[in-house]
Amino acid sequence: MTGRLDIVGLGPGGPEHRTAAATAAVRGAEVVIGYGPYVDQCADLLDVQVVVRGAMGEEAARADEALRRAAAGARVALVSSGDAGVHGMAARTLARAAELADDERPAIEVVPGVTAALAAGALLGAPLGDDFAALSLSDLHVSWDVVERRLTAVAAAGLALALYNPRSRTRMWQLERVLEVLREHRDAQTPVAVVTDAARPGQRVERATLATLDTEAVTMRSLLVVAGDSGRVAGEWLLAERGAGVPA
Repeated sequence: MTGRLDIVGLGPGGPEHRTAAATAAVRGAEVVIGYGPYVDQCADLLDVQVVVRGAMGEEAARADEALRRAAAGARVALVSSGDAGVHGMAARTLARAAELADDERPAIEVVPGVTAALAAGALLGAPLGDDFAALSLSDLHVSWDVVERRLTAVAAAGLALALYNPRSRTRMWQLERVLEVLREHRDAQTPVAVVTDAARPGQRVERATLATLDTEAVTMRSLLVVAGDSGRVAGEWLLAERGAGVPA
């Protein structure tokens, strides 16, 4: 079998945050497959490749198409924003690949990228300098009960939080509930920040506390950062130093 599949993390925004390995994988591909906005994100790398654009909710179909074309002998790049292994296409695609017979499975490589939590953290300073947890607040693939159970556990643990998919046009009340859960375990003056379109045109950073956060400023393109026990505001930065402010 001569085909191969690269599952590529394109990073959070423009080419300056894209790894050289990701660039090489997309440029060297014969077929590039991805959700439309992610294909647009690597448009500067596209020339003679066959491009297959998909819509939100078609992740399984994209995974199957990428595997099919690679198994047929094509060099395929399946692209995701950020890191493909963090709320991206890697896990779904690998799960489907594992179901294939050995002689039907192409060579596969996951190409890492800079995920949104790291891009947002860099804009804020170093809020993830101590232990942290990353959660998706979307209940599209898991029930809200599961989302809230996980949130409650990490809220009580005092970890800094990077909350993906915090709010959308169809998921509005959930963010209010998130803030209620957090305030049950943390001081209302805990620093938080909303980073929208990190490393992209229109990038916006808004700082607040658990008591003052304006939920209307949060969108599906936002990442919500919540300080942990060791987090503090230092001048213009939000940072966390391991061991600082943590009860013995």
